[in-house]
Amino acid sequence: MNVDEISRLIGLMDDSSLAELQWTHEGERLLLKKQGPAPAMVVAAPMPVGAAPTPPQVQASAPPPVVPVPAAPSVETDLVEVRSPMVGTFYRSASPDTAPYVEEGGRVEKGRTICIVEAMKLMNEIESEVTGTVVKICVQNESPVEFGTVLFLVRTT
Repeated sequence: MNVDEISRLIGLMDDSSLAELQWTHEGERLLLKKQGPAPAMVVAAPMPVGAAPTPPQVQASAPPPVVPVPAAPSVETDLVEVRSPMVGTFYRSASPDTAPYVEEGGRVEKGRTICIVEAMKLMNEIESEVTGTVVKICVQNESPVEFGTVLFLVRTT
């Protein structure tokens, strides 16, 4: 999620009656909360007979700044997240009629091509930065990915 998307969500929240919004997607978490108006302090004072009461003045405070909540750290310390180095479309194989570069449970070597991210009609081969076993493929084939999206979890050995 980028800054423009977060700003858009803040604007939508300001225009709605939502008090809280929590968003989670592929390891990213965002929590937005509206701070309600400050409680009014009412002091009882004698009112002249026949006078109509006036409502207390309430001053609204600014909403708190939005801070993205980092994803919880992995319990397993030997897992490495292979992240997308760019925005584009994720492909598990070189073409639709060829086998995927890697499968879950498969072994990868440092420097070996593990997927392709297409960006602006250019096919960018993404190489593994570690040697190990693919524990999880985190993205569906032909899905759009953002910079930093976790593509694979690899257990180093």
